[in-house]
Amino acid sequence: MSGNDGKIYDLLIVGAGASGMSAAIAFQKERKAMGLEKGHVILLEKNDRVGKKVLATGNGRCNLSNKEMSLAHFHSRREDYPKMVFSHVSQQDVLSFLSDIGIVTTSEGNKLFPMSKTAASVVDAFRYALEENSIEVISDASVASIKKDDLFRVESEDGTSYSARKVIVACGGACAPNLGTTGDGYKWLSTLGHKVYAPKPSIVQLETENSITKALSGLRLDADLTLVADGDVVAGHYGEVLFTDYGLSGPAVLQVSGEVARRIRKDRLTVPMKVCLRLFDEEMLSNIRVEIASRRENFGSRSLDQVLLSILPQKIGSMIVKSALDRPLSMPILSLSDQDIDKIIGTLRSWEFRVLGTKSLEFAQTTIGGADCEEFSADTMESDLVSGLYACGEVLDVDGDCGGYNLTWAFASGILAGSSCASEKAGEIDAD
Repeated sequence: MSGNDGKIYDLLIVGAGASGMSAAIAFQKERKAMGLEKGHVILLEKNDRVGKKVLATGNGRCNLSNKEMSLAHFHSRREDYPKMVFSHVSQQDVLSFLSDIGIVTTSEGNKLFPMSKTAASVVDAFRYALEENSIEVISDASVASIKKDDLFRVESEDGTSYSARKVIVACGGACAPNLGTTGDGYKWLSTLGHKVYAPKPSIVQLETENSITKALSGLRLDADLTLVADGDVVAGHYGEVLFTDYGLSGPAVLQVSGEVARRIRKDRLTVPMKVCLRLFDEEMLSNIRVEIASRRENFGSRSLDQVLLSILPQKIGSMIVKSALDRPLSMPILSLSDQDIDKIIGTLRSWEFRVLGTKSLEFAQTTIGGADCEEFSADTMESDLVSGLYACGEVLDVDGDCGGYNLTWAFASGILAGSSCASEKAGEIDAD
């Protein structure tokens, strides 16, 4: 059956997430700026409501952006693509856009949040803006196919057919399938002739040799983390590290996880990798060395699992000693040699965990890979292969680090795609 009695839409957007909603609103705003009437725009969303993934961002607090906007935080096989897009829609443009629809931001360190600190208020602001801009939203609308003749024909899984002059694919990547991002956009873009890089997980937990992490599961500490690949440091971050049954998690781990995923082929690492945790600076390590030597003299009869008592949580201190020394922890502190103390200090300086891989896309917050950016204009987000076809957000081969960068990309690329679609006057709506 035909959607809306044969109506031909000026613009049809697949996906009502951050990028899709931004594109729809930007389209109408651009038409208004050009002195045109509002266009006929429809958003098809497979979930039962718009912005479902936005609701989950920042643990429900919605980290919108970041004051530190270095382009080094964005990754793509076409390295200059994010820079080119941001040259058209800057972070300030994004923040102004959000302000225009009623989203007031505040900072927490470098991270920018809605002042409410709730993602629900962000989604509400978008919902009201969609309504005010006469944008039709169809939820529970899973798209089955997108085809192009003179017009685009978009078929939903329930058999409804929609016709449109222009289409924006904004349905996200392939992570968090429970939130609706199941990689459908890759299939449609591939069918339309586009090259798609296989998706990989990013901002995701790491799997490591887990005898130690399993024993410490649920415990966390702050550490200076470095990621080493084949002997070279490839990433680093200071922050919280969480020990788990399968390996390591926590903000510091999530921040570097993309560098692991990029070195996986056919579910295997292409080079040896390890995580190194530095727990104390050199001044503190020097003080700890003196303290351990003192304990050898004053508490020599105590067992080795007490040597870092009160310096670290008991279980973590015991595992540090176990990692450093090949001996039973029941032995007395008096048994420590100077070389043994050096080994303990060395482990506190660099506690190493061999990386096996990452958790799957199901657990990831964003996707590495997607549609090849070489085939989409960085000036308009339009396909170089199919006239009138646009893509934005995570469906493209662009991913950002943890800290609001992926939402910034979604907003910016969506705004550019929507405003570009409106740059030519769409004709009047035809009826069958």
